Amino acid sequence: MKKVFFIFALFSLFIFSIYFFYRSYAFIFFVKDRQVIKLVLKENFFASKEKELLVEVVRTKQSTTEGLSNRKSLESVNGQKIDGLLFIFPEKTVRRFWMKEMLFNIDICWLNNLDFLSCQRSAQLPSPGEDLKIYSSNSDSNVVLETNPNRLSDDDLKLKLFFQW
Repeated sequence: MKKVFFIFALFSLFIFSIYFFYRSYAFIFFVKDRQVIKLVLKENFFASKEKELLVEVVRTKQSTTEGLSNRKSLESVNGQKIDGLLFIFPEKTVRRFWMKEMLFNIDICWLNNLDFLSCQRSAQLPSPGEDLKIYSSNSDSNVVLETNPNRLSDDDLKLKLFFQW
């Protein structure tokens, strides 16, 4: 009887570990390019959610180059209303973004995995004939989130992103 209980406990721990890993960070490895997913902002894995975000994921060279260019508003390529565009890169490095062919202002937030590093508030559209301004992360980043200006408060930036089923 003790052996069966022990095996059940180990199996349960294994399943919980996989679930925890997937919900906390591993989802980044499984989402597809242009997939719309729900993320939640919260203090830690066990905390209650503070804010939900519906985001489109971009991870290929073509989709990350296009970003939100030539879109009239925050909508996925399929026309679904979203809260942001989540760029997932395979490696961490200083990230540089510009507002080429953008039709609206955005906030650009740089993350290390799921932790916010910094956020460029209200990146402005360039005036006609003006050189494009380059917005850079302050440190190495592998995830970038673009949202409407002030969609995330300063308090939100102290939280972490988690995948929501």
